[in-house]
Formats: sequence, structure tokens, C-alpha cells
Amino acid sequence: MEDKITSFLAYNGRVGVTCIKSTKMVEKARKIHDLSPLATAALGRVLTMTALMANEMKGKEDKITVQIKGNGEIGTILAVANNVPEVKGYVQNPYVDLPLNDFGKLDVGGAVGNEGYINVIKDIGLKEPYIGVSNLTSGEIADDFTNYFVNSEQRKTAVALGVLVDKNGVREARRIFSNTNA
Repeated sequence: MEDKITSFLAYNGRVGVTCIKSTKMVEKARKIHDLSPLATAALGRVLTMTALMANEMKGKEDKITVQIKGNGEIGTILAVANNVPEVKGYVQNPYVDLPLNDFGKLDVGGAVGNEGYINVIKDIGLKEPYIGVSNLTSGEIADDFTNYFVNSEQRKTAVALGVLVDKNGVREARRIFSNTNA
């Protein structure tokens, strides 16, 4: 199945929900950058989130840049996209490898770190780009984006991100984004 973004309204239009399947995009990034499973999970989450944010932009020339800089071993994670969305990204340490976390899962939070920031730059054709900054809360990326939306864009939002990686590559990557309009 191809990568796809789907949006709909719930609760009589009070809640917007957007879902994205980004497995092919994340697998392509894994191959291009020769990423470790942990780096694949982290960059995949950021690429997926950036694609969804880019999809919300209206103008043909609009662009978005997302940078996550934490105190963990992975270093800086960077993604850029246009409104198509065509997305590309980079991770400073593509070979990062840590033990599994307490839940037996890849330790994305430990790799990113919980001290640092998310920086979002939206170039939407105004004199100056919109720049939003938010502190990292956990390094788990979905939690950090939820915090970013609430504190930087003042949007009541919930974010769930997932990248499932095994020895053969990316099995699935997806995201659910909920935005309360009321």
C-alpha cells in the first residue's frame, strides 16, 4: 500500500483527525542514510510529523523545517518539506544504538534526550517566516510535538507516532494527529 494522508472531522466537527501512513518514505530514508533501527525510529517519527505539518500548508511555495536538538547520543534531527509534501531529513548520528527501554522497545527518548528543543520554521510567503520553539519533554518525539503544539502554536493537540522496525527494515510507520477546534 502506498503512503497516504487521510483527514476527517469527528464529534460534530469539533475535532479534526489526520492519519498518515509513511512506511515507504521512512524505509527509503533508512536505506539512503544506512540508519540503525533506533535512528530509523527517531528520524521516521520526525519525517512523518513533518510531512503531516507540511500537508496543512496552503501555498505552492510554502516550506517547513523541523529541527530537534536534544542532549542524547543521536544529536540533531532535521527534516524539511514542501506542501506536496515532499520530505527529506537527516540525523546527526545514524548509527546510534542503545539498549531497549524498560518496556522492551527502542529507546528513542534516551537517544534524543529530554533536554533541548524542537524548532519549527514555516516559510509561508510572509515577510518573515513563522518560528516556533518548544522545550523537549521526553525525547519520545510524539510527546514533544504535543507540547510544541500546545505551547508554541496554542493548539489543543494529541499526537501518536509509531515506526516499527525489524531486521529487514521498516515494517510500518504511521501517525495520528488530533486537533480540537472547539
